[in-house]
Amino acid sequence: MRFPFKFTRRALPLALAASAIFPEAYSAETERSSSPGSSIVLDAIEVQAAPDSPTNSLDPSSTLSGKELMLKSAATLGATLQNELGVANATFGPNVGLPLIRGQHGPRTRVMVNGLGTHDASAMSPDHGTTVESLLAKEIKVLRGPATIRNGGGAIGGAVEITDGRIPEHLPTKTKVTTQLRFNTNHDERIMATELLTKAGQVAFHADVHGRESNNIHIPGMAIDQDAFTQLFYVPSPNNTHGYTGNTNAHSDGGSMGISLFGEMGYVGMSISRYSNNYGIPLGPAHCHGPCTGNAAEADNVRIDLHQERLDLKGELFLPWEWLESISFRIGKSRYHHDELSNGIQQTRFQNDVTESRLEFTHALHARVSGTLGLHGIDREFSALGIEAFVPSTSIDTKGVYLIETIDLNPWQVELGLRKEQVKLDPSPQTVYFGPISHTEVFPARKLAPESYTLAVKRMHSTGSITVNRWIAKRAPDVQELYALGPHLATRTYDFGNQDLDIETLNGWDIRFQQRLGKLEGNLNLFKYSAKNYIYQQNEGLYETDAAIPHPVMRCANPATCLITTRHSQQDARFHGYEAEMGLPLHIPGLRKFRASVFADQVRGMLDDDTHVPRLTPARHGLLIQAGMGKWDGEIRLTHMRAQKRTGTMPMNDEIVLEPGTDSYHKVDIALRRSIEVPNWFTGDLFINMRNITNAEIRNSTSFLRYYTPELGHNIEIGMRIDL
Repeated sequence: MRFPFKFTRRALPLALAASAIFPEAYSAETERSSSPGSSIVLDAIEVQAAPDSPTNSLDPSSTLSGKELMLKSAATLGATLQNELGVANATFGPNVGLPLIRGQHGPRTRVMVNGLGTHDASAMSPDHGTTVESLLAKEIKVLRGPATIRNGGGAIGGAVEITDGRIPEHLPTKTKVTTQLRFNTNHDERIMATELLTKAGQVAFHADVHGRESNNIHIPGMAIDQDAFTQLFYVPSPNNTHGYTGNTNAHSDGGSMGISLFGEMGYVGMSISRYSNNYGIPLGPAHCHGPCTGNAAEADNVRIDLHQERLDLKGELFLPWEWLESISFRIGKSRYHHDELSNGIQQTRFQNDVTESRLEFTHALHARVSGTLGLHGIDREFSALGIEAFVPSTSIDTKGVYLIETIDLNPWQVELGLRKEQVKLDPSPQTVYFGPISHTEVFPARKLAPESYTLAVKRMHSTGSITVNRWIAKRAPDVQELYALGPHLATRTYDFGNQDLDIETLNGWDIRFQQRLGKLEGNLNLFKYSAKNYIYQQNEGLYETDAAIPHPVMRCANPATCLITTRHSQQDARFHGYEAEMGLPLHIPGLRKFRASVFADQVRGMLDDDTHVPRLTPARHGLLIQAGMGKWDGEIRLTHMRAQKRTGTMPMNDEIVLEPGTDSYHKVDIALRRSIEVPNWFTGDLFINMRNITNAEIRNSTSFLRYYTPELGHNIEIGMRIDL
C-alpha cells in the first residue's frame, strides 16, 4: 500500500505524547549512550486503554457488537443498521446505503470511526457510499438525536460511532487471527475479511485485508415503476428489465496496518489504511451528452470509482491527579477521491482531502462532578472537477471547543453540554457549462458561528428509569447546499444551491422510559423536533439538457435528455415520532434464551408550508422471536412497513402535486448461527441469513431511486467465521 503522507508539525503531538507516556524509554536510551555494552531489563506491564467516551452517555442510543453485529453485518452501513429502532437505510441501489436517523441523514448524520469522521463524500450526495467495511467493526453505536456537542454540526440529526480496533487499545494475551467468508445467493456476492492481532513486548500490532465482489441484483418483477415514471416524466421509460436490475455489480477491497506502544502511563498508536470501491448506479433514463434518441444503448451507464488513503494517530495519557484523569488525542488525515464514469469515461472527479484533530481532557472537579473538555478541528479541501462538476472547489475550516459535565446525584443524573464552533467556507470560481455556452461563476465566501447546548436528566428507580433530553443544536450549511450549480450525473438531477442559506437550528425534546414488570421488559422513546431554517432539496420540475441552451421545461419529450431540477431551499420544519419495544423472555423446555418481542417506530416531518418533508420512512412494526437449542441460535423477524403517501411535492401542469409514493410490504427474515470448535486449533461460527424470503417487492421511500429499482429480492447468505 502506498501512503504519500508527509510528517511535519502534525507529528508533534505524537512525539510529545510519547515522551510523556514513555519517559523510561528516553532515560534508557541516555544510559545506553553513556554506558556502552550495558543493558536494561524492564518488567512486563499490562496496560489496557480506556474505551472512547460516548458522545453523551444519556443520549438515546443503541449498540451492536459481538455475535449480533456479525449476523447483521451487510454490504453497506445502512443495511447493517436498518433494523435498529429509529434507523432506516437510505439506499441508492444495493451498493450505497446510508443510515437515516429519525428522518435525518446526509449532512445531518455523521459517521465516525474511532472518534473521527470517515471523510468520504457520503454526506454530500445520496449516491456516494461510505468507506466503511462493517465486517471489521467491533462495535457500532447509533446515537439517535443531536450529537453536535462532541462531533459538530454535521451530527445535528444523530451519529454513528464505529470502533474497528485498527489502532490496538490493549496488549493481546496471545496472537489472534480471525477470518470471515460469506456468499450471497441473490447476486453471487463473495466476501472475505481477515484480521491479525499480536504483540511483541509492549508493542501491539494489527493488520487486516478485506474484499467484496458481486453481480447484478435479482428482484421481483420490473426494475422501473412505469406508473411512477410516467407521472414524473409524462412518458414511459424506454429502458426496463425484468427480474434483475442492470449495472448493480460491484467490487471493493482494502486493508490496514496498525501499531500501538504501551507504557506505564498510557499508550500511543497509529494506523494506515486504504479502501477502494467500484460500483454501478442502477440503469435508468440517465441523460445523454449531445443528441440522443433515448435508446438503451445510448443511455448513460454510470459507475462510481472511489479510493481513500488514510493515516490515523491516537493516544492517551493517564494522570495521577483526581481533578485531571487523562489527556487523549486523535489525529486523522484522509485523502479521498472518486470518479463518476459515464460508459467508462470519466466525467467528474470529486476530491476530499481532510485533516481532523481532537484533544480531550477528562476531569473530575468533584466526587460527583466529572466531564470532558475538548478541542476539535477539521481542515477540509474539497473539489469537483470535470465536465459535470456541479460544486466549486472549496476550502472549509471548522474549529470547535466543547464541554460535557455529568453530575451524579443518585438516583438522579444530570448531564450538560455546550459547544462553540466557527465554520469558514472559501469557494473558488467555477466554470459552468450550459450546452455550448460556458460561464464562470464567482461564489461568495461564508463565515458562520453555530452554537449548541444540551441538557439531560435521568431518574433511576427500582424497576427502570426515565430520561429527558433537551437539545438546541445548530449547524452551518454544507458546501453543496450553498454552491451547487449544474448537472449531477449519478443522481440524474440538475442541482442548484442557495448562497443565502442561514444557520439551521434544531430544538429537540426526547423522553425515554425503560421499565421492567416482572419478566416483561419495555422501552419507549418519544421525540419532537422543531427545526428553524431547515435545509432541504425541493423538486422544481424538469430540465432539458439536449437543447442548444439547457432550460426548464414543463414536459419531457425524451426522458434520456431530461433531468429533474432540485434547489436547496430553507424553511421551518417540525418532526415527531416514537420508537417502542416490548420483550418477554420465557423458559421453554428444550430451548435456551427464548425471547419474544414486538417493536414499532415512526417519524413524521412537515415543512412550515404544510407540505411533507421529502423521502421520509413510513411507520413500521413487527415481531421478533429469538431462541437457542444445543449449539444453534436463531431468530425470525416479521416486519410490516406501511405505505408512504406523505411524500414531497413537485410541479405538474402549473400545479404543485405530491410525488409518487411507495406501497406497503411484509418482510420475513430468518437468521441461524451454530458455534463450532476444534480443540487446540480454532473456534468459530457457521451462520445462515435468509432475508426477504417471501420475495416481497420493496421500494424504499427514502431512496432517490425508488422508481428505478426495488431492493434485493429473496436472498440467502451463508457464512463462516474462524478464530485461530
